[in-house]
Amino acid sequence: MRATALPAEVPVHPLIPVFEPWSIPLPFTIPIVNADSIHLFGIMVAIGFVTGSKIAMNKCARDGLDPEIINKLVGYYVLAVFLGGHWGHLLFYYPEEIAKDPMVLLRFKSGLSSFGGFVASLLLTIWFFFREQGQIRQENRRLAKKGEPLKADLNIWPYADSLLYGFTIGWMFGRIGCFSAHDHPGTPTNFWLGVPNMNPSIGCTREVACHDLGLYEAIWSFVMYGVFRVLDKKPRFPGFFAGVWVLSYGSVRIVFDAFRHPNLDTRYFGLTPAQYGSMLMIVGGIAIFMKRRHLSPVRTVQEA
Repeated sequence: MRATALPAEVPVHPLIPVFEPWSIPLPFTIPIVNADSIHLFGIMVAIGFVTGSKIAMNKCARDGLDPEIINKLVGYYVLAVFLGGHWGHLLFYYPEEIAKDPMVLLRFKSGLSSFGGFVASLLLTIWFFFREQGQIRQENRRLAKKGEPLKADLNIWPYADSLLYGFTIGWMFGRIGCFSAHDHPGTPTNFWLGVPNMNPSIGCTREVACHDLGLYEAIWSFVMYGVFRVLDKKPRFPGFFAGVWVLSYGSVRIVFDAFRHPNLDTRYFGLTPAQYGSMLMIVGGIAIFMKRRHLSPVRTVQEA
């Protein structure tokens, strides 16, 4: 069910000046996405992947884990974010477009859903660790026959902590890209962080500022990375940072999506698909803390 009533325009003098989405023209067209320019959004996402993976690998090394595991995963994540993000965008928000033309699933310029990318990355991570653990078991059977020491099992939770630790700063860069592209306009506002000229077709004109949900998430990510740095000064149980991340993001996303513009996407019983997904994240975060809070920190185990 799609909302049709527009909020009233709110003329303001926001802190952020009017600016146009920035891009560099290309002398050719990229076939898969049918793009003839490089947008700042894409550059910031690339910076987010590189920076986030580097920070995640550093945390792995600090905790006595294998940073190469993260390095292997990053390439998969690029694919998961764009495929899962695009398909999630269509499946969660515009299923009628798939019904009209299934080939829209292969037109990767039509939109991205952060939750679609997140779900795809989660499924890919589970598959990756299941495969890696299977290879370790095969290798251990060979080593056992030779009477040689066995390799340790691969525990997904400490690596999930490292991934989300680095992913937090990577998410900040990605959301700065969203801010630069004006692709998450909310309702008109007189809030001083409102952004003008986000989308004139829905009333977010040069004279009317609207909530920029990409900007808000970038600020949240920056703050959370600072919180994580402080929390990481002390060894934490495996799954701690994963639990904190999903609890925090799920909570703020429910709030942020309340400011999404009602004419831009589908609502189900008054809530966005991301708000329902956020509720599941909160439940998952609580479950992580309930089941794992008594486990010994990996860093302590590695140092022992």
